[in-house]
Amino acid sequence: MTQLLLGIDIGTQGSKGVLVDPEGSPLAWCRREHPVIHPRPGWAEHDPHVHWWGDFVGICRELVTRPGVCRDDIAGVCVSGLIPDLAPTDQKGRPLRTAILYSDNRAVQEIDFLNQKYDLELTSEEIAPKLLWFMRKQPELFARTRMIFNAHSYIVYHLTGAYTIDTITACLVGALYESSTARWRPGVCEELGIPLDMLPRPCPPAQVVGEVTVEAAAETGLAAGTPVLAGSGDVYFSLLSAGIEGPGDVMIYYGTAGLTSVPHVSIESLAWKPYPVDDGFPFSYPAYILTSGEIVRWFRDEFSAPEVEVAARLNQWSAYQLLDAQAEQVPPGCDGLVLLPHFLGQRSPCFDPKARGVFFGLSMAHRSAHLFRAVLEAYGYGIRNGLEAFVARHPDVRIDRVVATGGGATSATWKQIVSDILGRDQQYVAQAEEPLGGAYLAGVGTGVFPDFDVLRRDWIEVTGVTEFDESRHRKYEPYFKMYRSLQDALREQFSLLDEITSRG
Repeated sequence: MTQLLLGIDIGTQGSKGVLVDPEGSPLAWCRREHPVIHPRPGWAEHDPHVHWWGDFVGICRELVTRPGVCRDDIAGVCVSGLIPDLAPTDQKGRPLRTAILYSDNRAVQEIDFLNQKYDLELTSEEIAPKLLWFMRKQPELFARTRMIFNAHSYIVYHLTGAYTIDTITACLVGALYESSTARWRPGVCEELGIPLDMLPRPCPPAQVVGEVTVEAAAETGLAAGTPVLAGSGDVYFSLLSAGIEGPGDVMIYYGTAGLTSVPHVSIESLAWKPYPVDDGFPFSYPAYILTSGEIVRWFRDEFSAPEVEVAARLNQWSAYQLLDAQAEQVPPGCDGLVLLPHFLGQRSPCFDPKARGVFFGLSMAHRSAHLFRAVLEAYGYGIRNGLEAFVARHPDVRIDRVVATGGGATSATWKQIVSDILGRDQQYVAQAEEPLGGAYLAGVGTGVFPDFDVLRRDWIEVTGVTEFDESRHRKYEPYFKMYRSLQDALREQFSLLDEITSRG
């Protein structure tokens, strides 16, 4: 019997899934786009039933009905997703409100409260401040809440009935969780008024936590009884599929949110063991640009109707490829145009939820191609700014290898720009996508593979290297300095703008 493995990722701007054979060959892919809901500036939400479960069901049904695929051959299912999120539900897993996403900045007062009370350094990333905001601002809904979910754990629950959170994502709850013991802190929960029975059971990502129920099988097309793993967040599966092994490796993720990830421990060990540091997270994010890929899509949707139309007519080019070709005709530095990409605030190296996006230096000489290249360059500036600040604070950290992953990393233009700004080469693994990492982990968790050796030996292949150009690197130096000085100069204005817009 062929043992197929199913990996599905629920992302910020869309979802994707893959069926893989035991040799690591993808048999079928499926992708779907969905929007992010922005009810107010700085807020970001999804509808869990429509955007998460709806995507999952649609992808499953398409994959299992592909020619030559038998659903009974699927040995395991592993789901990844955007993290951390807050999706409160009732006792039957029905959403009580839209999910508050990782990129949402509404809980600023709650962040300050928790940081002062428990001597922490939480940002808008963690779940605990959002949970306190929900408790204080929507007490009637909070009183009806029985469970809280991230995207992938929401899928796991509706597939199996198992209410879980993986031990990596749990580290991002903040304050309530003790990462070294993989347990919730009863005293802290009591102080904050959060019922312990509202919190899910922490499980390692590779643990099988249940099987597809008869009801879920009828809806998804999967076979009842198929094993389902706890899963984890998208970053972990990107690291896994890119062959990132541990300290010394750095991943640059070209996703909806762009980030640089520096692991502190073996990536493989996290599949089975909790992170052994209290109040810690197994990866550092020296640079975290909340709206990198999202700005690229925003630019396509709002300003690139001709490119979208031409791409549809040609049926062999995407609008992004046409935009890349135009950007390549613009010199480094965009003839004096610099973008601050903080459309949803800044996360790291400096946490500033009030920061906003700024095109600086516009002139009558600039065309749309300049603006698009400025979007791509802004990501490089942000990554370099974060990496340099991180290395300055941690001089013992080494960077031996940089690997580019994420959907945006398919763009040779974008990778070249970032390498030139950084002054570093980037390796590229073409199949380094979250669903493939999930499919492999499904194989490990269900015993199809005894360990991770097959992944390293047979699944992961460096398919390209983007080498930086020294002359272009030198040309970027003054623009990079301008990027940093703009952030410092505008911080007070960002705060003033937030005050003005908050008045309504």
